[in-house]
Amino acid sequence: MLKIVEDEVAIRKCHALFIKSFKLFKDEDIQANIGHQGANTRMKVSWSSRLGLWSISRRVSGNPYWNAFGLEKPDASSHIPIVCEINFPLRGIDRRIGGAMAKDRSGRIFAVHRGKIGGGKKGIGKTLFEDLYRGAWAVMEDGDTDTTVALIGELLSPRFARQAAQFVRKVDAIKNQASPAALQLTLPFGHQLQEELIGFDCRNPVTVESAACDHGLVVRDLHAELIRMGMAAKNGEAHDLTAFDGRGRSIALFGVVTEPSVNALYAESTRLLLQAAGVEDRPRKFLAVPEETASRFPADLGRLDIGCITYHWQNDRAVFSELSRLVRTNENRPT
Repeated sequence: MLKIVEDEVAIRKCHALFIKSFKLFKDEDIQANIGHQGANTRMKVSWSSRLGLWSISRRVSGNPYWNAFGLEKPDASSHIPIVCEINFPLRGIDRRIGGAMAKDRSGRIFAVHRGKIGGGKKGIGKTLFEDLYRGAWAVMEDGDTDTTVALIGELLSPRFARQAAQFVRKVDAIKNQASPAALQLTLPFGHQLQEELIGFDCRNPVTVESAACDHGLVVRDLHAELIRMGMAAKNGEAHDLTAFDGRGRSIALFGVVTEPSVNALYAESTRLLLQAAGVEDRPRKFLAVPEETASRFPADLGRLDIGCITYHWQNDRAVFSELSRLVRTNENRPT
């Protein structure tokens, strides 16, 4: 379980690291008209093409640490809406503020969110967030109570900025789902990566927070690699990814494991087997696991026709070993 950080000095240091993580990815500063609390204010924001994210942080005396984010590259002449705010109290516990810093038993610090989102639209708020957010959740000791919070990311991880950008995209997906017009325009078919389906709901808090923060990044990087190989791929609520060949046949199901434990391997394998049972194309089943976990890959999973694809991290990206060889072998199977 996590425990909220209350000390003023500790929060200040954590927030400085929070801001620094985005500066490392900055391409340029842009003056833009930013929508905030029913008005537009001229502000200088930092844009990162790699993250697909603009960010701005401000500190006004006596007010919380304010951090705003958006996904559209700002234009000096246009009005850009704020997609998400990740704000932190100056000290202590303030449940009116969405963000907080929390630490695990090993002392690792995580940025978390209570789900208090706004946007000026009816129905957008904490209840909608809890109903629709799919990501990593954890239980946090929150003073005299325990609170289930969304994990934004591990603050000192080299992947924190990507983890935070992923959180912003998920909030954007929630807000889009709340729009009746957006729902009417959503097509129920096609192969694509759906942000709102990556992760788990608040009824499934995790126990290994650092690993859970990486899950969505691995799914995203695996999807990008399959697309680079010329395949179509999509995700869904019951699986991490399905790959399709040029004739539209499902040739491979993927489950992603980020927690380095045998129990995690078996849990994801069970999910793969249950999903594969309902697929007529009889696709191969693969677990994508960290390289350091591969030596513990149980032999009996191979007898269940579950293959092992390993990955390692290069900076903040997951790189997969022998993915092309393993998947292509199955793509060319006889009909």
